[in-house]
Amino acid sequence: MVRMVLALLFCCYCGAGCFPTRAPERLPVYRSVDDARDASMPFHLDLSGASLSAMPEGVYSLSGIAKLTLRGNALGAVPPGFGAMQALPWLDLGSAGVTSLPAEFGDLEALVSLYLSDNKLKALPSDIGRLRALTYLNLDRNQLTELPRSVGDLESLKWLRLNGNQLTALPDELTWLANLERLYLRKNKLTVLPEDLSKLENLEWLLLEGNSIAEDERQRIQAALPNCEIVF
Repeated sequence: MVRMVLALLFCCYCGAGCFPTRAPERLPVYRSVDDARDASMPFHLDLSGASLSAMPEGVYSLSGIAKLTLRGNALGAVPPGFGAMQALPWLDLGSAGVTSLPAEFGDLEALVSLYLSDNKLKALPSDIGRLRALTYLNLDRNQLTELPRSVGDLESLKWLRLNGNQLTALPDELTWLANLERLYLRKNKLTVLPEDLSKLENLEWLLLEGNSIAEDERQRIQAALPNCEIVF
């Protein structure tokens, strides 16, 4: 009887797709615009470490880019032309020498994952709040002193990384991020957090090491987020 039950469970699991029959397909990777120009399916354009100081000609006209990596370059100010890539879901601009983002960056409405860590950003455009599909945003180790209020419009955001910046306060609108699960704020200059922290009902992890948060504020934060793992 026990063997029969186990066999039935196994069949149910297999039928539900719990045991995939094959590995997920990997995106083809191209290392130049010319190589990717005739691609017939979604692809990863990897231009990391290419000594770029500007975007290569023709990138914006490519169709089918599912991932774009520009890590390890020296781009400076990101050009407005980026706004033309409205179907791009994954973008890595980490360690790319980025000093500023244009307002047109908000046109990237399909973005799900955005890496901007290890750059020289001192501010974000308010239009970043238009990235409503974004679930992962990495801004670690920049020079941000504040966040735009529009960050509260990132309604799909689940992970927000802000370690190693110069933040002295957070906008109250941050508590609008109802889907936020992880918030990383290590090594900033914070003394308090927004009042309505209890609105972050899905927050599971909050990292606050390296800030100057007094004991009474710590207690308030813990009381507002009883189901969240908090590291001071």
